[in-house]
Amino acid sequence: MRWPRLSPPIVFRLAAVGLVVLIIVAASLHLRHIPRDVGVPDLGPPGSRDRLAVGLARCQALGMKADGDPACEAIWAENRKRFFAPETAR
Repeated sequence: MRWPRLSPPIVFRLAAVGLVVLIIVAASLHLRHIPRDVGVPDLGPPGSRDRLAVGLARCQALGMKADGDPACEAIWAENRKRFFAPETAR
């Protein structure tokens, strides 16, 4: 029994498929080790956080509902003021 001869295009296609499979396996092994508990960073003990950090965390927890909230808009304005002019906001 004789095996059929593989032409170069078929060999290249097989190599490409093998490379894609290898990349998928490597990516899945890499993503398996990423920590799943990524969330809001800890800002320290609750007593040490300032009013702005607490307000920003509350607005972030509200999500899309915070868009029309006047308290969140005031907190965002204060945060922008501190970000763009840090020496004058203190």
